[in-house]
Amino acid sequence: MDWSLADRPPRLARGTAVVPTTDGFLLVTPTEDFITVDVEPGRRDLVASLLSGELSPGAAVARDADAAGLLDALAAEGLLAGEEVEATTGPVVLLGDGVLVEHLGDLLDTVRTDDIGGATLVVACADWLPDARWRGLDADCAAAGIAWHRGYAEGGRWYAGPLSVPGAGPSYADLRLRRLAASPFPDQLLAYWAWLDAGGRPAGPPDPAGAAVAAGLIAADVRAYLSGRPVPGERTQYGVDVHAGIVRRHPVLPVPRDVMVQTP
Repeated sequence: MDWSLADRPPRLARGTAVVPTTDGFLLVTPTEDFITVDVEPGRRDLVASLLSGELSPGAAVARDADAAGLLDALAAEGLLAGEEVEATTGPVVLLGDGVLVEHLGDLLDTVRTDDIGGATLVVACADWLPDARWRGLDADCAAAGIAWHRGYAEGGRWYAGPLSVPGAGPSYADLRLRRLAASPFPDQLLAYWAWLDAGGRPAGPPDPAGAAVAAGLIAADVRAYLSGRPVPGERTQYGVDVHAGIVRRHPVLPVPRDVMVQTP
């Protein structure tokens, strides 16, 4: 990269620390590795200003051409945060209610509306699984080519994901079929979902602290998707049980279309 043209101060990736040493600087990476950067005494102020974001890459390179090599090294190690790409084709629509919605409203820039037309991405949340409603939403998003994410509670756990991208990621229909196929009690599971759809409710949702964890996982996926980065929870449903101190990852693959069947 031609750093001489970059006029925005660099941003280090979250979790990176810059520790001054007698020979220069020690970088502590987000993956908890250590990188030593030896700098001659006469260049330390310039490097410190660059690493702290007080000096733009272009200004640093204009003062010292060797600064370009340092920036290249930081970029190669993944220590420079990329610019977040904002959704430009439409809003992120947040559907539903409950504690998950409250958390995600704080974590993401969303629009609350039942109209998903023109949305870049839809995030749907509920305290309990709204199976019939989400089957309809799944079909609507697939028809409109809109990706959607989801979170809900079941039993003592909060669940997040997977992100459904039409034509690429597992749909809610895929998740539903795989859950029924994996369950030793599919008929009872269907009866439970139908009871919830009819307005039945358990004694109460799980610990709200688990909802905060699930919301954070959903938000991380949404930000990655919107910026074009790999989605951390791609093809994954998370199960969060804060009482057991466990976050489980359940792989979810699309069901081959030739074996897809209609399930009541």
